[in-house]
Amino acid sequence: MKGVVTISALTEKEVVDQVLTTAMIREIWSVNYPEAIAFTLQYFTVGALLPAVMYMFRRGYRRGTGGFATEFKPEQSETDVRRSGKLSPSASSVGRVLINDNSCFEQFDSKVGHDILADLLLVHCVENQKHEPGRRKQVIRAFPTHYLSAWIDLPEPVSQLRLVPETLVCILADQKSNDVIDGSHGKGSWFPARADFSKNLLLKTFGRGMNARTIGTDLVDDFDETCELAIDQLLTARIAKACGAAPNKLQVRSGSHRYFAEGRGTPEIANQHPIAKTAARYFNEDFRVFLQSFGPRIPRQSLLQLLDSCICLGLTNLLLSTGLALFEWERTGEIPHDQGSWPLLADCSNASDQDLRRVSEESMDDCLRRLRRLPVILMALRISEWEARAELSRELPPRRPDATNRINVLGQILRGDHAISSEILKTARKNCNRLVEALRENGLAADACQILDDDVSNHNPIWRLAEAITLMMGDKLQAEYVLKCLDCCMMLDEKNGLVTQRRVQFHSMRNGKKSGMMKSIVLTDTMLDFLVHRHLRKPGKGGQNKPHPLSFNDFVRLLRERYGLFVDQAPPGQTISRELLQRNRRFLERRLRSLGLLMGVNDAESMKRLRPRFKASDEGTTDNDIHD
Repeated sequence: MKGVVTISALTEKEVVDQVLTTAMIREIWSVNYPEAIAFTLQYFTVGALLPAVMYMFRRGYRRGTGGFATEFKPEQSETDVRRSGKLSPSASSVGRVLINDNSCFEQFDSKVGHDILADLLLVHCVENQKHEPGRRKQVIRAFPTHYLSAWIDLPEPVSQLRLVPETLVCILADQKSNDVIDGSHGKGSWFPARADFSKNLLLKTFGRGMNARTIGTDLVDDFDETCELAIDQLLTARIAKACGAAPNKLQVRSGSHRYFAEGRGTPEIANQHPIAKTAARYFNEDFRVFLQSFGPRIPRQSLLQLLDSCICLGLTNLLLSTGLALFEWERTGEIPHDQGSWPLLADCSNASDQDLRRVSEESMDDCLRRLRRLPVILMALRISEWEARAELSRELPPRRPDATNRINVLGQILRGDHAISSEILKTARKNCNRLVEALRENGLAADACQILDDDVSNHNPIWRLAEAITLMMGDKLQAEYVLKCLDCCMMLDEKNGLVTQRRVQFHSMRNGKKSGMMKSIVLTDTMLDFLVHRHLRKPGKGGQNKPHPLSFNDFVRLLRERYGLFVDQAPPGQTISRELLQRNRRFLERRLRSLGLLMGVNDAESMKRLRPRFKASDEGTTDNDIHD
C-alpha cells in the first residue's frame, strides 16, 4: 500500500523509539548526563574558554550573538574560507576595518602596513582554524589578552564550547544554593557573578582601564582610552570597540526537551556542582592562588599559556576523577566520599626516552580502555532517572546545585535497596523483553538482542538495557565522544598540554599489521612552570596567600597525591623497574634545573628546593612587571 512503511525498513533507533516511547528516547539517546558531568562530551578548545568565562562573570548569563561577524565581514579577496556559504572574518578583514579608523591606525593604510597589522593580530589577538598560518584564513578564537575579548563572539556559536565555560564559572563562583548562577551569594567569593571589576579576581586581572556602571538593570562597560596598555591588550580593545557593544544575551530556544528547562537552551548559567568535589576544589584553589599571586606580574602572553595549562590540568583531573567516582558508584551504588585522582605515569623525558614513553603509553592505554565503560554507566543513569521520575516525582533529591544524593538514590534503585526498586526493575525487564522481540522481528542488532536476553549473567534489566542501547548507538556516538572530550581537556599535542600521541604499528595473528595512535602523559615546560609557581604559594588567612617553601621531594609527592601524576613510583596495577622510575625522576630534576625552577647547593635531596622565575604580587617590584 502506498505510504505504508514496511517493518523491514525500520532502523534500530526507530524500533527502540516504538518500544520505549519517543519521549524516553529523546532523553536517553545521548552521551551526556549533566548531573554527573555538567559539560557536553564533545570537541572543544581550551584556549577559547576564558573570553566566554569573563563575559559570564560580568553579565551573569550566557553569551549570545555579537557584532564581530557583521562588523568584520571580509571582502572576496580577504578570505580563503567560506562557512555555510558565507564569507568568514579573517585577520586581513579585521585589519582592514581597524585601518579605517584613522585616529588610531593612520600609519597602516598601505598594503605593507595592512599586512603588518594582520600579522600583529594573528600573533596577539586572534587565531586561525586548526592553528593555520595565513592572513586570509577564518579566525575562530580570540586570545583573552584583555577583558574586552569577551566582546568578541568567537567561536560562533558559543555552543561549540560545549558548556565548559559554564562549568568553570560554576566551580570558581562556588555558589552554594539556587539552581542558576545569579550572583546573589557572591559574598566572600573571589569570583562572584554579575560583579564589577574590583570584586572578581579574573575581571580585575584582565580589566585594566575598565569602569563599571549600571543603567537600570543593565551593566555597562566603559573603557578609559587614556590608560596605558601593552600592544596585545590595546589591539583587543580596538577590535571590541569596532564591535560596538558586548554580545547579546543568549536567545531562548523553543521546545520541550528536558535540557530546555535545565539551562541548556536558556540564557541562565546552570549551578551544577561536579560530583568530583575534590578535583573541583583543587581547581578552584589552583586558579585563584596562581592568578592572585602572579596575574599582575607575569607578561600577558606568558600568563595566558600558564592559565591554559591550569585549565587543562583542572579539567583533566575533573573528568578522570568523575570517571573514578562513577565506576565506584557502579560497584557500590554510592558516590564515594573519599575521592582520589586517576593514577597515570608521567613521562618526564618529554617523550625523548623510548622506555619511559612506552610505560607511560601503557598507563594511558589502560585508562582509555577503562573509560570505554563510562558511556554504559551514563546510559544506566539516564534510564534510572527517567523511570525514577515517573515513580517518585518530586521525592527525588534535587539535581542542583549538588546531584550526589540524587545519584545515590538512583544507585539504591539499581541495587534493589529502594522501596520502588521492584516496580522499576519489573518495568525495565518488560522493556527488555519487548525490545528484543521487536529487534528480532526486524532482523536487527543480534549482539544487542543477546545482551537483552541474557538474564543469567546480568540479571539487572536496567544494566542490560543500558549496554544494549549503548551498543546500538555505536562508538561514534558514545565512547569516541568521551575520548575526544578527554583529548581536548588534556590539550592533545599542544605545547601547554598534558598528553602527546604518536602512530605505531601493531601485529595481530588475525589482521596482520595494523597502525594506531598511542598516547602518553608528558609534563611540558609550560605545565611545569605553572605547577611550580602555583605550589610555591599556598592559601593564607583572610583569603590571601603566602609563600610555601617546597623541596623537590615534596613536589614529586604533590604531583602524585593531588593530580595522580606518578613520577618515581609505579601506578597501581602497573609493573615498572626501579631503575626506569629513578631515571624518570632524574629527567624531571634536570628539566626543572634547566628552566631555572630548581636550585641545590649539594646532592642532598633535602637541599634541592624549588624557586619561582617570577616574583609574586606581594614581593616587591621586578623587571617582569606589567600593567594589570
